[in-house]
Amino acid sequence: MNSLTQRIISIILYTLPLKASIPFGLGLFYKIPFLKVLLFITLPIALLEKSLPFGSLLLFLLILFGIVRNSNIPYFVRFNACQALLLNIAIIIFSYFMRIFPIIELGYLLFIASLAISIFSISSCICGIEPEIPLISKSVRMQI
Repeated sequence: MNSLTQRIISIILYTLPLKASIPFGLGLFYKIPFLKVLLFITLPIALLEKSLPFGSLLLFLLILFGIVRNSNIPYFVRFNACQALLLNIAIIIFSYFMRIFPIIELGYLLFIASLAISIFSISSCICGIEPEIPLISKSVRMQI
């Protein structure tokens, strides 16, 4: 059974891909005002990234080498950290694609998918279960 601390850390890690997807859903924030709650949830990550030079890169490296590659950290936290990083990388790659082909509806789709994956992952972490995301989870198991 995973401890409460492990679950909370894992939940916090999933705010990283959620924060990365927020720019794609900004149009939805005006249509669905309740979504603005996500801005408050991801505020600590945003402040950390903006307050440090190369904050996004430093946060990525900190999570990668401080948590994922650290064998002293429990497996549950390492698994969720690696999965959150892979989701974040997928969103970053998609953002480059969106710069080439700026289709707003695809951005909305990415935001909704990211929100759904984050909600699923966070609810799984609350229950102490490893979230099973197709393709991503298999890659994570090979990394750890």
